Amino acid sequence: DCEIYTTCFPCPMCLSAIIWSNIKMVYYGNTKEDAAKIGFRDDMIYDFIKNSSNDSNLLDLERIDKEETIKTFNEFDEKNDKIIY
Repeated sequence: DCEIYTTCFPCPMCLSAIIWSNIKMVYYGNTKEDAAKIGFRDDMIYDFIKNSSNDSNLLDLERIDKEETIKTFNEFDEKNDKIIY
């Protein structure tokens, strides 16, 4: 079991890496609001994720050919030696 100590609540990218790594405890000193005060504006990213919005000012999302892209997922699912995160 690992822990992380950081000066601030993790940014979205770091938070994703922490979750994918199965790290169960993060100790942080400053809040997202503290970070925003010094120019680190991650709020729009958190809002985007939270609301599953399609804010084209931030990012355009378009789904493509599922019939083709699902093949990779199916291949992974059929593997015997896969690692589930």
